[in-house]
Amino acid sequence: MNANLKSALVIGALVVISSAIGTGVFVSTSSDVAVWVVLGGVPLFIIGGIALYVRGVVAGSGTSEQQYVRKRGRTVAQDFQETVRELNDLRERYPDWEFTADAQLESIAGDFRAQGVEFDLRSGAFDLNGVGDADVQAFEALSAEIDRLEGDAEAEFRSFATAELDRIEDALDRLEDVDLASRDAALERPAEDAAVPACRDDLEAGRTVAAETVDAAIETVREMGRGGQRPDDADAIERELEAAADAVDRHEYDTAVESVLEARDRLRDQFSGSFDAERDAVLTLVEAVEETGVATHVDAAYLETVEEVEAAVTGMDSALDLSEVSRRRADLRRACLDMVAAMKRDLETDVETLRRAELPPGYYAEPALLDDDLVGDLEAIEDFDRFTDRWRDVAGRLADAVDTADTKAAVVDAYDDVADSIEAELEASGEVRADDLPVRNADEFLGLYYRRNEAVEFDPAVPVLRRGDVETYDLTVDVAYERGGEKRTATLSLSGAGYDETATVETRVAGTASFADVPAGDHTLEAEPGDDAFGPIERSIRVDDDVTIDVEFTEQSLRERVCSDTDADMSEHLSELRPRLEELFADEGHVSTTMDLPVRSSHAPCLLAVWAETDGYDATETDDGEIVVFERDQLERELTNVVRYNLEPGERLSFDELERNFLTAPVPQSVIRAVIADVGEEYSVTTSGDAIELE
Repeated sequence: MNANLKSALVIGALVVISSAIGTGVFVSTSSDVAVWVVLGGVPLFIIGGIALYVRGVVAGSGTSEQQYVRKRGRTVAQDFQETVRELNDLRERYPDWEFTADAQLESIAGDFRAQGVEFDLRSGAFDLNGVGDADVQAFEALSAEIDRLEGDAEAEFRSFATAELDRIEDALDRLEDVDLASRDAALERPAEDAAVPACRDDLEAGRTVAAETVDAAIETVREMGRGGQRPDDADAIERELEAAADAVDRHEYDTAVESVLEARDRLRDQFSGSFDAERDAVLTLVEAVEETGVATHVDAAYLETVEEVEAAVTGMDSALDLSEVSRRRADLRRACLDMVAAMKRDLETDVETLRRAELPPGYYAEPALLDDDLVGDLEAIEDFDRFTDRWRDVAGRLADAVDTADTKAAVVDAYDDVADSIEAELEASGEVRADDLPVRNADEFLGLYYRRNEAVEFDPAVPVLRRGDVETYDLTVDVAYERGGEKRTATLSLSGAGYDETATVETRVAGTASFADVPAGDHTLEAEPGDDAFGPIERSIRVDDDVTIDVEFTEQSLRERVCSDTDADMSEHLSELRPRLEELFADEGHVSTTMDLPVRSSHAPCLLAVWAETDGYDATETDDGEIVVFERDQLERELTNVVRYNLEPGERLSFDELERNFLTAPVPQSVIRAVIADVGEEYSVTTSGDAIELE
């Protein structure tokens, strides 16, 4: 049975027995006796029982006070041993750690010696054989002293680890400043209350990062010196790098970084001239790619490679980038060779298309470079500057050849359709200009048509294609008006088949115009009447002999004249607008464009003309261009009343007074004259000058 459990059971049994005795005394005797038994007898019984049990245990186990002291001394000595060994281990692994605890160790070892415990501070071994009459309190004091020593050591080592990580961080920052290192995060520092094991973990993690970073920087510098241009003092540079590696093994990272930077500086000094020359050579070839016009003839991937090389090389400013420049130069060279190969293939494809077509002599001549091994010749050039010069020449001539062949092949493929358009235009106008064809490279189509058709002439400077010798005839146009009137000047224009002439005819009712030497073919005749009351005429005619044609100008309705420039169909809106128009007519006796109408002012004339024609009203246009809708019957009644009741024989009434005092609608004088002519048959009224007169 467990000793502690056994002791607890014994003590519990003593308490139970003493309680039973007290209860029995209380029941069998007087209360006074019971009280004294409980207050004095029971505690004495328990204490005595425990004392006898402890004595028996001690006697049974053979344990003595000296043995207890010895046991306590061993425990404290083991604590000190662990501390000594940990300190020795830290000092051995971290020689730079300056923890001056020798005096404390010697003092604690002396205190142990005073208690009969011998200590070897180098190994941490101890001997308890001298422990005799040692003082337990002395060991307790030693335990406290050891705790203080451990606390001091922990604080000192935490400070050391933090400072060491700071130095490592500074060293790695120097590598990052010159692009020899790149880290995602800073090194972890120990927490403020971190114990020694946690501090060691952080420090070792930092050293691992430092070793890996410096090793990578060493290899980067080595790689810089492995390009086509070898440094003169390569051995000295390698010695610096080996020294850096040795310093890493000693955890001297700042020294290692110094050696790496020294090696880098040596390389930079030696490569500076070569670096500038290499970079300039690469950028010269990039410039050649941009100048030769190959961009429209090669795949975008090649141009992206050129742009990437240009961006990368332009951003380099250190001689240590020489190896990277050399690598980029190789990429650029390969891309340029691929461009030449691709353009050569495209040229061969276009030439094959042209070979299959039945081309007229002189339309296309195959370029001489078609049979050359362009890529092979370029690949054989080792010198980069010579390669650039040769590539510039080859790529430029090849781009021109591809452009020409591609254009002519496209023209040949689409020629049949475009030729129909050329023939139609020649038939209609006698000539075709490049602007007349809605295609790219129209001049090429005109040139090919010219070579395939003998009956045309071609002027490439314009460019224009014209018909050759064409028969001509005379055209006579007899002009007439639907009704006579004042003299009008009609203008006649004849165009088509390369012919464009204008003639005029001045007449009251009829006249004649002539056009001489009109080419045979289709033409357009346009005739302007010179009088707004009549409509213009446009007619297509074919001339294949001397011919006379008739043109008669017919009078336009008001609606035709005023609605010709109106894009909206006012008849569609008439049902919606009619109520407002009728309301105005009822109020004023007429409607004119001077009134507030429910449409835009530009649409008002057409609206009134459509309304008048649709609903049976009369409409006219004043000298000022205003449209007036009225009722002729009403106007005739008003004029009849004036003649009947307001005029005496021989009296005159001016048109202005007549309109101002007697007429509902402000119609022009021409309308009044026409109505008076009808009324005059019954009342002997006439018009003269600007008035009406009753005979």
